[in-house]
Amino acid sequence: MFKDVTNAGEIHAKLLGRSLEPELALLDPSKVQSVFALHLAAHKSMAAHEREALVTHTLHSELVFNLSGLKHITEGLKRFGMAEDAGEVLVCRFDATEDDIAATRALFEAVEVDVESTLPGLRDEDAIKKNYKAGDLECQAGVGTVEDAVASRIATAPMR
Repeated sequence: MFKDVTNAGEIHAKLLGRSLEPELALLDPSKVQSVFALHLAAHKSMAAHEREALVTHTLHSELVFNLSGLKHITEGLKRFGMAEDAGEVLVCRFDATEDDIAATRALFEAVEVDVESTLPGLRDEDAIKKNYKAGDLECQAGVGTVEDAVASRIATAPMR
């Protein structure tokens, strides 16, 4: 994860132009409920990849789409993907080599931070509840949590 990103526009342009090297999933961390939700979406993406049933063009865009829990690809990528003016970016890479990690670090003009300790402070719980349509009744004590609602939406979103 990167904070205080100063070159988000440049990275975003490469992402849209499909010239980003290495290929990455670039996420808005305020929309990510937890690392568990991210792992769930990654697992679903890998399953689609293994079945040769990706809905999006790449495995990494599939991760962003699956994390969204939405049916519409473009809307999912817009809501959960990195914004052009992002100050914080959560970066994901499947099967990253040491060279991939070094290239990713060189790509960002930012401060690298630990995702486990930083993510909870960046999370926008209201936006997450709205995106996943998690109602107050569903997320109240004794019934369930926002984490439960998010995991349920990601896991049960139809695969094509």
